[in-house]
Amino acid sequence: MDENLPESPAFGACEFSYLVRAEDVPPKGAHIKFEADAKACEKLAVRLNVDDVADLAVEAQMTPFGKRGLMAIGKISGRVLQQCGVTLQPLWTALEVDFTTEFQPRDIVMQYVVPEDDFEAEVPEIIDDGAVDLGEVATQIFAMEVPVYPRAPDAEFDDIIDADDVEEEKPSPFAALQALKTTNDDA
Repeated sequence: MDENLPESPAFGACEFSYLVRAEDVPPKGAHIKFEADAKACEKLAVRLNVDDVADLAVEAQMTPFGKRGLMAIGKISGRVLQQCGVTLQPLWTALEVDFTTEFQPRDIVMQYVVPEDDFEAEVPEIIDDGAVDLGEVATQIFAMEVPVYPRAPDAEFDDIIDADDVEEEKPSPFAALQALKTTNDDA
């Protein structure tokens, strides 16, 4: 194990954990709705490497799936504060993503074999000790939506770089060689 990698938190101990016990989901399913409090948003901002996280909410329909699994279909929404990649000014980005996630007991998930070159394969999340951490799954999905290079809608590079400040193009160092070659070819 790499000593530089942080340890994974224990199941149910993540910044935005929300445990759902499989036995508590009735045969017709359960509607689940929860939000991150200020403390969770603060911790998530650190984890997601953004300046702030706000209004993070999850709404999902959990239903039994197969013999021992669960299926969650829902929506995650929230906002992140980052610096605009062009102007470096603070920029709030609203994110909303629909998701579908399958959960299966550990013994079933461990039987999945995914070829190395199959980047589309979906491996179910693990039901750990009869429960799923829907908050952690939502955090992972939300993290994938955070822009790597946020940009304000009206930000343009032209506004940042003044044409008068751009140096004139310097001649190539090979231009002198080209001139010699042309002179030798004429001789």
